[in-house]
Amino acid sequence: MNYPLFIAKRHLQTKKRSALVSRIMSIAVGGVFVGVMTLVIVLSVINGFETELRQRIVGFNANVMVFMRNPGAWQRVDSLSAVLGDMEGVVAAAPFIRSEALAAYEIIPGRRTQIRGVIVKGVDLTREALVSTVIDSIKPEIDSFDASFFEDEEPRFGVVMGLDLAVEMRIGLGEELALVTAPATIRTDDFEPQMVKCRVLGFFNSGMYEFDSRFIYMDINDVDRIFDFETGVRGIGVKLGNIYAAQEMDVRIQKMLPIQHYGTNNWINLNQNLFSYMKIEKILMFLMLTLIILVAAFNLVGMLTMVIMEKRTEIGVLKSMGASSKGVMSIFMLEGTIIGVLGTLGGMIAGLIACYVLDRIQLNLPGDVYFIKTLPVLVEWQDLLAVGGSAILICFVATVYPSWEASKLLPVEALRND
Repeated sequence: MNYPLFIAKRHLQTKKRSALVSRIMSIAVGGVFVGVMTLVIVLSVINGFETELRQRIVGFNANVMVFMRNPGAWQRVDSLSAVLGDMEGVVAAAPFIRSEALAAYEIIPGRRTQIRGVIVKGVDLTREALVSTVIDSIKPEIDSFDASFFEDEEPRFGVVMGLDLAVEMRIGLGEELALVTAPATIRTDDFEPQMVKCRVLGFFNSGMYEFDSRFIYMDINDVDRIFDFETGVRGIGVKLGNIYAAQEMDVRIQKMLPIQHYGTNNWINLNQNLFSYMKIEKILMFLMLTLIILVAAFNLVGMLTMVIMEKRTEIGVLKSMGASSKGVMSIFMLEGTIIGVLGTLGGMIAGLIACYVLDRIQLNLPGDVYFIKTLPVLVEWQDLLAVGGSAILICFVATVYPSWEASKLLPVEALRND
C-alpha cells in the first residue's frame, strides 16, 4: 500500500480530531448521501412514469394506423387488412371506426340525467384482441356485443365502457345508455340529433385515466351504421413485433399505398411531445438535484481545509522526511474522494431500498392529473452509473483546491507555526 492511501485512511479512522471537524465531515458525507438517494428515487419514478405511459399507450392503441380518406378505400378494408397482416414485422391488423358522441344516462328517470362527451370506437372483438390489450381487460368477459338476450321491446346496441367513465356517470352493468350523434354538417334549421339506445355489457380498465374516462367500445358494424363516413374516422390498426420500428413501418406502408386514398400515423409521432417533455424533465431534475451534491462538495472543501490546518505539523514532518508535494496532495484528495465514495454508496443503497418499498406499496395517484393511477418506479442501471459517477466526480474536483494548498506548505513554516 502506498503511503498517501495509508495516511488518508488513518486520518479518516482516527478519533483524535476536533469535534467541529468531525461534525463537518458527517455533514459532508450526509450531504452526498441525501443528494444521491434523492436522485436515484426521482429518476426511478420518472423512468417508471415514462415506461408505464409507453406501455399503456401502446397497449391501448395500435402501433401504426392506416386511415381511409374516402368510402371507396373503406370498402377494401378487409383485403388491405390481410395484406398488412402478411407484411414482415407485423403481428396483426384489425379495422376500426372512431367517432365522437354524447353519452346520456338517466340517474332519476325524467328528472336527472348524466351527460358526457365520449369517443365511440367500433371494433371486431376477435381481431382487436390481437392488436390491443383493451379487450383482455373487459369485465365480465364477453364474446360479442350482442345485447339481444335482454329481451328489450326494441333492439339495443351492446357497448363496453371505460371503468372511470361508468363511475363518473353512475351507470351499472346491464343498464341503458343513450348515445346522441350528429352529422358532420347541419344544413337545415330543423336539425334533430340522432339518439341510439344501448345496453352496457361490461367495463374495460386500461389503467390509464385518459382512456378509461372517455372511450366506449361497440361492434364495428353497428358503428358503421350509426355514423356516416364524414363523422367517423375509419382505419386499420397494425401491431408490430418491435414497437420502436413504428416509424419505419409507417414509411413502408405510405410507399405501398396511394396517398389520395390512405393516410398513416404511428404511436411515436402521436405522443412525441409527451415523451420529449418527459426526457427534458428528467434532465432538468438531474441537474437541479445535483445541486444538493454540490452543496455537500462545499462542505467537503471546508472539512478538508480544517483538517489541513489541524495537520500542519504532520505535513511539515512528512515533507521534511522527503514526501513530495504530489504525495501530500494525494493524501487529502484521497481522503475527500473516500468520503464522497462512502456517501455515494450509502445514498445509492438507501435509494434502491426506497424504490423497492415504493414499488411494493403502490401509492395511489389521482388519475385525472397524472394519467395513471399508481406511482410507478423503475430503476435503470444507466441512471445509477450517471448518478454515482457524477457524485464521485464532484467530490473529487472539490478536493483539488484544498489539497493543492496543503502541498504548497513549506516544512520550515509548518513546523515553525506549530
